[in-house]
Amino acid sequence: MSISITRRTLMAGVAATPLAAYAQGANDLKGTTVVFASWGGAYQDAEKVSYCEPFAKATGATVVQDGPMNVAKFRAMAGSGTPDWDVVDVTGGFLEVAAKDGLLEKIDTKLVNIGRLDPRFVHEYGVGAIVWSYNLGYSTAAYANGAPTTWADLFDLKKFPGKRTLLDQPVASLEVALLADGVAPDKLYPLDVDRAFKKLDQIKAQTVFWSTNSQSQQLFVDREVTMGIILNGRVYDAQQKGAKIALSWEQNIQAVDYLVVPKGSKNRDAAMRLIDTMTVAENQTKVANLIAYSPTNLAAVKDVDKKVEPWLCTTPENLQKGFVMSQLYWRDHLKDLTERWTAWKIA
Repeated sequence: MSISITRRTLMAGVAATPLAAYAQGANDLKGTTVVFASWGGAYQDAEKVSYCEPFAKATGATVVQDGPMNVAKFRAMAGSGTPDWDVVDVTGGFLEVAAKDGLLEKIDTKLVNIGRLDPRFVHEYGVGAIVWSYNLGYSTAAYANGAPTTWADLFDLKKFPGKRTLLDQPVASLEVALLADGVAPDKLYPLDVDRAFKKLDQIKAQTVFWSTNSQSQQLFVDREVTMGIILNGRVYDAQQKGAKIALSWEQNIQAVDYLVVPKGSKNRDAAMRLIDTMTVAENQTKVANLIAYSPTNLAAVKDVDKKVEPWLCTTPENLQKGFVMSQLYWRDHLKDLTERWTAWKIA
């Protein structure tokens, strides 16, 4: 089973399904260790406080933090049949790839209450954790006399001088290059790969590549870069901590993270129960309030702090300015385009 998220479906309201919360049991997992891997930094800190600690308190299990999520490492683990990770936070594009390649356990709906979640974010092999976006982030100190607003500005080194930053992978980077080159969001897929790499050549020499979301945030905090691709929640977190950073919502690229269990997890049932804790509205609200990523349990939205709402990519205004990344495109092209990306970087 694969899903197709569109702007229309993201904006649609879905009635909550009145299912009773699954009982976690009173300290019935004492002696069990569950390893949770995510993307590190402020986001994983939010997940630890909002999900892992309540789960440990309710069940007696020990939850160990690991990561950051790495595609090659995940593949090697799941391919071995004895993964070190039990629950992993992955992108929607990788979910599709991993499901196709047989690297995931099916979600056990006897242990995970999928009825709590918006059905658009329920997959046979994963459940939605957050909805987020790639945005154009920029230094307010560097551009005090006129802020960049579009992806085209990212490639305008004359008007907006300074070091750029891109994530070290083709996902989003190719979309951004084409958007900057004038391709409309509804005409992006299938991606014109040659055109995208030609555009990226324009800023390659001025670009610092980041491999983790925490690194992208730190590059701005340390003022090593002045503009680039960054997640909306990372800008929110950095700004709350005093960094001179802002973002543009123009043509933001929306995506979904999913919670999955690698094939062969030795703690499969406990892993499923941790995922269940991650679907609870109260817990998802806590994550949203800490780092401004949108919940996948719609019941969580009503309690999101009013100061955080403008930072969510799913608020009507921000949603209207953006579009949804094609998970299915990246399912079919991630491997080949990653190889081409690696070759392009060293050329």
